[in-house]
Amino acid sequence: MVRETRQGRQPTPASGDVPSAPPGVTAAGIVGNVLEWYDFALYGYLATVFAGQFFPSSDAVASLIGAYSAFAVGFLARPLGGVIYGRIGDRLGRRRLLTVSVAMMGLPTFALGLLPTYESVGLLAPVLLVALRFAQGISAGGEFSGSIVFLVEHAPPKRRGFQGSLSNFGAMIGGLAGAGVAWLLTAALSSEVLDAWGWRIPFLFGIVVTAIGLWLRMGVAESPAFSDIRNTGSVEKAPVVAAIRQHPREIAVTAGLNWVPSAGYYIVFVWLATDLSTVVGMSEATALGLSTLGVLVGTLAVPLFGAAADRFGPRLVLLIAGVATLVAAAPLLLLAGTGALVFAAIAQVGLAVMMAAYLGTLPGVFVSLHGPRVRCSSLSIGYNIAVAVFGGTAPLIATALVGATGWQVAPGLYLAATALIGLALLRFVPWRLDAPGAGKPD
Repeated sequence: MVRETRQGRQPTPASGDVPSAPPGVTAAGIVGNVLEWYDFALYGYLATVFAGQFFPSSDAVASLIGAYSAFAVGFLARPLGGVIYGRIGDRLGRRRLLTVSVAMMGLPTFALGLLPTYESVGLLAPVLLVALRFAQGISAGGEFSGSIVFLVEHAPPKRRGFQGSLSNFGAMIGGLAGAGVAWLLTAALSSEVLDAWGWRIPFLFGIVVTAIGLWLRMGVAESPAFSDIRNTGSVEKAPVVAAIRQHPREIAVTAGLNWVPSAGYYIVFVWLATDLSTVVGMSEATALGLSTLGVLVGTLAVPLFGAAADRFGPRLVLLIAGVATLVAAAPLLLLAGTGALVFAAIAQVGLAVMMAAYLGTLPGVFVSLHGPRVRCSSLSIGYNIAVAVFGGTAPLIATALVGATGWQVAPGLYLAATALIGLALLRFVPWRLDAPGAGKPD
């Protein structure tokens, strides 16, 4: 068996005997996640600018709702992207999936920086913006789950948890980069310059990351698992149909396990900052600073939990994370609600570490749940259903719970409920990730 790299065709060991995951593989696997979350974070932090440029209204709240609605479109498109790109990954290969997805995500990001505003073309401006967000959402739906498969299939057996965690590590690095660039722009430019043209710069810069991603991915080897499938002539002709018909339980388990981090990420890193500034009474700068601290701690902790899954087994790590979320989520939000800076920081960091436990452990688990012939399709469908249904709605649900109960801790009870779902599904999680083939057979 052979594989192609920039250095030519080289012997490829069997998928269970991969000696290491080369740095080029790791970089190629995570670069798309960096770009995806760089763009998403930029849009979120610059939402007020987009509100004025694309959804002008005498009512500032109505403008902001329009901007956030365009943001939400990206989440709604993700399941469709999972189906489209899942089929590419299972039919044409993981490398082909990631090459196409990074291009189809980067080009809309660049185009967003060139968009005419409402003042120039009227209603066409928000229509174009929504169309670009939808295109990005489709690519994101295939990119993230495809990168998980690619990274874990390239990993040596005893490093699958750590290697899989790097997908979320890259995503959080991208989020930090987007937040940092948005902060630099707002600090360096006047509001007039930012509104006029300054907001375009970071989106145009996305083409550089796209070019790097294409270069990395076009030169990297195909994953050993897919190479085995292709070389034996056992490529599934209709992977999406086969996944839905033959593996509905695996899809449902993936969606259920992904409920906790999908909802938790946006409650901990998005909703909490808004709640601290608008309800608790902290300044917006302090609230965003605490959120950035949480993202930074979570970013550093994610690969540590991936390594812990390799050493102690993913089921034990997820058991501890689930019990911790069940017991501590509400008390930590109560602590944050006191308004004291030290207590709020402790709460933010504590919640961030809980989410990191899931984000670091679950990627390797997801790959282990799905057989290699339909892995991209079945994993993508389950993963993206959870992100679309539970991730995109999490801030809204948290806000509605507080409004209905008048209790700032209510979202913590929602997190505890999702943790219960995760704990109930632990029986489907393997004790170890180092079984031959990085997953169950089809």
